[in-house]
Amino acid sequence: MRIRGLGVLAVFLLWLPGSASAEMREVRFPACDGTPLSGIVAFPEGEGPFPGLIALHGCSGLWTESHRLKSREADWAKRLTGAGYAVFFPDSFSARGVRSICSKVDRPILPERERVRDAYDALLWFQGQPEVRADRVALLGWSHGAMTTLWAMATQSPGRPDGLSQDFVGAVAFYPGCAQIGRERPNYAAAAPMLWQLGAEDDWTPAAPCVKLASRSGSGAKIEIDVYPSAHHGFEQPIGTVHEVLVKNAIYKTGEKVVHVGANPDARARAVERVMTWLDDVLRSGSEKGRE
Repeated sequence: MRIRGLGVLAVFLLWLPGSASAEMREVRFPACDGTPLSGIVAFPEGEGPFPGLIALHGCSGLWTESHRLKSREADWAKRLTGAGYAVFFPDSFSARGVRSICSKVDRPILPERERVRDAYDALLWFQGQPEVRADRVALLGWSHGAMTTLWAMATQSPGRPDGLSQDFVGAVAFYPGCAQIGRERPNYAAAAPMLWQLGAEDDWTPAAPCVKLASRSGSGAKIEIDVYPSAHHGFEQPIGTVHEVLVKNAIYKTGEKVVHVGANPDARARAVERVMTWLDDVLRSGSEKGRE
């Protein structure tokens, strides 16, 4: 397996029950602005090139304190590689000296600024890997990463490189915050099909602004939305129960807010099935499906 970059830092093996193992590697490469971005790349077993995804972490970052891939991202890595997709998780924080920004009132890394550029730098690097189908890469994001996903997929994206030969072919956003982009892009239009997965009880990034934003989008690609009843922020987490979290952000009147975060097994099961079916439609051509 050939992986191009400045270096391979570590190797991990993941096993998806009932399927072959997938190799995961931590890689580092220079972004267009010189930032030494790193992240985790994983390829399924078998002959490539594979359709793939760039997956964007939330405000708590990509890693645990012991430098292990967080449970949500590890769970999706197993699922996606098990389905035959390559996946790359770029780390927007470590190279900038940050582990998490959830508790920072003035956040130094923004979805519409640093992170949207990271998403496209990651895309360009990923498309250069021989195991990846450059014309079949989608974007996937959670929370802060989902907000980045919305900015990246806008028809007038602030981070899309000039002369990009092949853009993202679609995107999935789990519980993005839509208030800011709704104010700044009231006529938001998507450059490619999108699927937004929202929790009806999300009090961190409420569903209502996203529903409103999508309803006003008329000139762009199709945006599909699912709102899951009784689901809070992080509803498709593989472990844990709903609990309170104190988050800080300059957008709050007091600078901080207590929110609820945690898994909802029913919403999780429905969302996973929905997303995997949607990705199959977007990332696989009819001829590929016929060979399966």
